[in-house]
Amino acid sequence: MSHTTHRVNQRDRDVICELYPSLCRFAAIVAPPEVEPDDLVQEALYQVLRRTAVSDLEHPTAYLRRTILNLLSNHRRSSGRLRRALARMNPAIGVMDTYPSDIEMLLRLSPKARAVIFMRDIEGRSYAEIADAAGCREATARATASRARRELRNTLLEEERNETA
Repeated sequence: MSHTTHRVNQRDRDVICELYPSLCRFAAIVAPPEVEPDDLVQEALYQVLRRTAVSDLEHPTAYLRRTILNLLSNHRRSSGRLRRALARMNPAIGVMDTYPSDIEMLLRLSPKARAVIFMRDIEGRSYAEIADAAGCREATARATASRARRELRNTLLEEERNETA
């Protein structure tokens, strides 16, 4: 299947320049440590520009965030296959670096869950906006946020219990 990359006009450049910093912050929150946020944003922009002009999108921020989440979903699947294959070859390779507990807890959440928490709790976005950006229904965005908060809360409580024991 052949795609034509759309020529980037001045309107596209302006939109990209305006959105780029916030897209990089978003990518840094939702991406695992091995994925460079800047590369992820550039890949998302490339994917979008293969199909249409960024300035032609009705909601470019939401569309690009959804593209980032889709790219991460693909990355997660392929890296999981790679980790399993490497672990079969050499079990020591499957060991990941350790991070401080708060970061480790966030990384246990799916990219979509991290995205929902970031957009709601950091950016103060409505669930309707989050649903649009995440490519789901509003009720799903609410449920995802609730589950993610509950998971983080339970992990913190368990960590506290282990420290006092």
